[in-house]
Amino acid sequence: MTEAFADNRILTMGHLVDQAGLAYLETDTSFIIRYWNKGAEALFGYSEDDVVNRRLDKIVDMDAQLMRQLGSEDGACLATMGSRGRQIDCRIRFTPIVDATGIKAGMALLIRDVVGTREQESRLNARGRAMEDILGFAPVGIFHVGLSGGMVVANSEYAWMLGYESPDQLVSQVNDFAGQVFYEARKAEEFMFILMEAERVTRFRCRLKRRDGSFIWALCYAMATKDQSGRMDGFNGYAIDIGDTIRAEKALQRANEELMRLSVIDGLTQISNRREFDARLGMEWERHAGEKLSLAVILCDIDYFKKFNDSYGHQAGDECLKRVAAAIDICAGDNGGLAARYGGEEFGVILPETGAERALGVAEVIRKAVLALEIEHNRSEVSPCVTLSLGVSAVVPVKGGSDMGLLAASDSALYKAKKQGRNRTVDAVYSPV
Repeated sequence: MTEAFADNRILTMGHLVDQAGLAYLETDTSFIIRYWNKGAEALFGYSEDDVVNRRLDKIVDMDAQLMRQLGSEDGACLATMGSRGRQIDCRIRFTPIVDATGIKAGMALLIRDVVGTREQESRLNARGRAMEDILGFAPVGIFHVGLSGGMVVANSEYAWMLGYESPDQLVSQVNDFAGQVFYEARKAEEFMFILMEAERVTRFRCRLKRRDGSFIWALCYAMATKDQSGRMDGFNGYAIDIGDTIRAEKALQRANEELMRLSVIDGLTQISNRREFDARLGMEWERHAGEKLSLAVILCDIDYFKKFNDSYGHQAGDECLKRVAAAIDICAGDNGGLAARYGGEEFGVILPETGAERALGVAEVIRKAVLALEIEHNRSEVSPCVTLSLGVSAVVPVKGGSDMGLLAASDSALYKAKKQGRNRTVDAVYSPV
């Protein structure tokens, strides 16, 4: 290559297209090839050594009309040109090369394979259509948000999740992602903070705000996108509708709560059972020992209950137990206590922060409440109605002590109440060991 052509090449900036993947070549005014880049080599199948100093139309099939057209001033045209072993449709841009004095020294040609470009565009379009099909068919919400917070792209599923008729409507109406999409402001702040700090968000459970003001539970993911300079310019994300999961979790929670309730409730009387009584007494013992407060326990029996069952039958006996339990439960609750079926026809009451005198008063209230039920008992030896015998004890627990002594004292007082004629309350004097 001559120095003049090297200078002209610099003047025409032909060297820039070497990096663009296009065919670029230069000829003198007689169409003798002076420069032939790698793109021309790839397009036509000849190396620079094969073509330099040879006439263009001897290397590439070109008719006389095309040669005359290329010899004119600036222009562009479409032409079919011969390449090694094949014919190719090309788009040609051409311009004269002038020297430093302004005299025409040759021609510069930029050639692009139209068919190859069309095929590439077709492949890109096919990929684009395939991606649109994927986005449209995907069972998860997919979206892109710009750095300003506006929705840029969304698929049909995401539009449906947020209550919009179409992705276009969603994109046109959501210009504040954090403010419009999240049902709770604190979750929006948390989501955006994580995204800005870590550039990605995974398994973010939240409620998304629908267009009508309702919400939908979703599991959200997001990843920051960046421009060519490496600066964040938005984020891609997707959201999974987990409404069914949330409903299943809540149903399971309700079931567990019901199982827990049933585990501490007596099936017949629907008040606390012996298990709950023992657990609560242990907790209250520790608390009262720490706070140095008095704790009281009442144990009571239905008088002559076996004879009641023998006389009226077990169904009537069950009904009697339920009515007595309800009366005891009300009285205990009114005094801040817990009532429980202790076993058979026996009931227990825990009275937190209660001394012996007050506990004795509560026991009497219970006894009179059961008597007032006026449940007929024709086999009772103390009353024509169902009655209770009650034993009461109270103590200020000590750390390291046991609640078993308190229970034993109440049971001893109950035994005395029965020995003394039943239908009465007896309190016990108890000192913890």
